[in-house]
Amino acid sequence: MVKRIIKHQNLICVVLGILLALSLIPIFIISGYDAAAGDDYNYGAAAHQAFLATGSVIAAIKAAWGTVLYTWQSWQGTWFDCFVFCLHPEVFSDSAYVIVPYIFLVMHFVGFLLLAHHFLKERWKFSGNYWLQIGLIYLLFEIQLVPSQKSAFFWWVGCVHYVMPMFMAILGIVWGDRFLMEHRVKDLVLLFIVSVLMGGATYPAALLLPITLFLLWLADFVIGGQRDKRNFLLLLPFAALVAGLVVSMIAPGNAVRAASDIEDGAEPASGILDTIVSSFTMSVKEAITVFIGEKGFVLIALLLIMPLTISMFKLVLDKNLAVSHNVVADKDYEAIKKVFSHPILFAIVMFCLNASVYAPRVYAGGIVSSGYVNFNFWTFFACAIGVEIYLIGWGMLVAEIGSGWKIFGNKENADNISNQVIMEILFWIGFAFLILVIAFVARHGVKKYTDYVCMEYYLSGQADDYKEQIQLQRRILNSEGTEAVVPEINNEQGPLMQMPIVSAPDNVDNYMARIFYGKEKVWAIPRNEWIEQYGEEYGVGIDQ
Repeated sequence: MVKRIIKHQNLICVVLGILLALSLIPIFIISGYDAAAGDDYNYGAAAHQAFLATGSVIAAIKAAWGTVLYTWQSWQGTWFDCFVFCLHPEVFSDSAYVIVPYIFLVMHFVGFLLLAHHFLKERWKFSGNYWLQIGLIYLLFEIQLVPSQKSAFFWWVGCVHYVMPMFMAILGIVWGDRFLMEHRVKDLVLLFIVSVLMGGATYPAALLLPITLFLLWLADFVIGGQRDKRNFLLLLPFAALVAGLVVSMIAPGNAVRAASDIEDGAEPASGILDTIVSSFTMSVKEAITVFIGEKGFVLIALLLIMPLTISMFKLVLDKNLAVSHNVVADKDYEAIKKVFSHPILFAIVMFCLNASVYAPRVYAGGIVSSGYVNFNFWTFFACAIGVEIYLIGWGMLVAEIGSGWKIFGNKENADNISNQVIMEILFWIGFAFLILVIAFVARHGVKKYTDYVCMEYYLSGQADDYKEQIQLQRRILNSEGTEAVVPEINNEQGPLMQMPIVSAPDNVDNYMARIFYGKEKVWAIPRNEWIEQYGEEYGVGIDQ
């Protein structure tokens, strides 16, 4: 088994890459139907009007900062996220919003593949394409199983608030850890820049970055015996992050939003101890009921990683045996064994790290957008994979579990090749059967997976209907006059965000659309009624 997997590393990567590429086709199809909605209008209004008036991107950016200041005073303090909220593609072109999914898919790919490469290839020094195999499996499953497609790919505000900060956190973690390993000024400078911006990003990401870097420093200090004084330079980006976070936390608008959440049923934690305990409790509950209970295919991902990881550690063992006379190689092997000698500690640390990103959610009372749940899922999935790899490494390198198993192809089995082949066949039959069992048991959640949601929306014809409806709405709202009446649009648009204009002009969604298009009043009436009154003017018949 091991030799086959190692021999075909590149082929495995190609197969995983093809599967991943195919899985993205539904997202690419739906991207052509994507459009701004709700909060996009609200945050982008001033920048959009400035751009229309001047044709200047600089003017739009200046207007965006004005919106950030207003939002900081009136609604929330996450100043950097809010700034990026204001500059979505539709601010500059009615037809540009279709690029949104591509922007955030790039962040998914670059971020998670970089994370896999750094820790598996650079820090743990696994040879070959093992890092790529794990990275592709992670991407394949996280894209399909993500709880909210809106805030993962299609909705600018939701993605900026959670996908972008996760991407930034990964960049910061990698640059910070590289500084711990190599002490390059370049990495420290890059970490400083991302830390400044992270202080104004969503709170779970602003916690994830410094906590992870602290744990990496602590591991090097306590377990690795590193005493390099240059490591204390990491306090500079940490101070920058704290400064940005203070600006975010003292925003008067935070109290306004907190009061609104409490009216909606939020129950804030009673203190620090309650926040900590509840974070652990919620992380366990959500992992069991949502990330495994509703997203059971995540277990298939962990299962697929197992033989790949076993093969990689078997390769480490074989290399050590082949050069056991080499003092340098022996020292390297002992260093690797030392890294994987603390399984309980590593599992506890990953458990605590995963729980830590729940703290802002618990402290605020538990009412959060779907994007926060996405962030929790990505963190849980990455930590689960890390624990799996570490436990397998400990089992094979330290505890020497399975050293005599025939499927590993040890030398002592060379005289009994037929038995080895039989064991390997039985292993793969059992492996495939277990995957089928998991797929059968977890089949109830498939209708919420990304490709299913996207294709159902597309094949039902709803996507084409929505595209026609939103294009008509844009024509109406871009027309001259201070008031506009539009035909009603369905609130439910599959994987796309939609906050429709309704009949009440004072509704918040109406207000957001109104200020984006520079109107004094907008409202909606039933579609058939609108067509009867205004259809001829816009070339729309009753059948449309």
